[in-house]
Amino acid sequence: DRDADLPSGAKAMKSTHSQLAVIAMRGLYALWVMVLLLLPGTARAQAPSDESAIRARLASYAEARTRRDAHAEALSYTVDGDFRSSAGPFVFGREAVEKQLVVNDPTYQFVLTVTHVRFVTPVVAIADADVSTGVGGRLAPLVGVYVMVKQGSDWLISGARIARAPAPATPATPPR
Repeated sequence: DRDADLPSGAKAMKSTHSQLAVIAMRGLYALWVMVLLLLPGTARAQAPSDESAIRARLASYAEARTRRDAHAEALSYTVDGDFRSSAGPFVFGREAVEKQLVVNDPTYQFVLTVTHVRFVTPVVAIADADVSTGVGGRLAPLVGVYVMVKQGSDWLISGARIARAPAPATPATPPR
């Protein structure tokens, strides 16, 4: 027995310490179970209406973008939302986002298609999208990632990242 050489007071402290560790672990386990049961997005499937609301928000955002209405676009963002594209600076806050999204060219086009929505928590989701944008009929394929946050009953964009779409994979040519 490794504890045979310990004084009786040390044995009692070690035993008390072990008991406290077991109690703490049980408490953490119980807390974790309660969290899983109380958070619907974690323990259960997310409500389909939330995904529909996210898709609708991004559709209205795309409509505003097509109309070149930067103010309406910015209202799709949280007050502290941010935006970054591969073609421009990283901007923070709804006002800065609005300034960044101003487009004056009347031939500007914008198409956004949500491809996937994943709920991180009941009030945070990530929406992936295929995006096409350009002027004069020349559209560039892009990818968009939108972090969506539920505020009250509204889903708003907390962060947007837009980048060039990767080039399609070309099959390797066998050596001759």
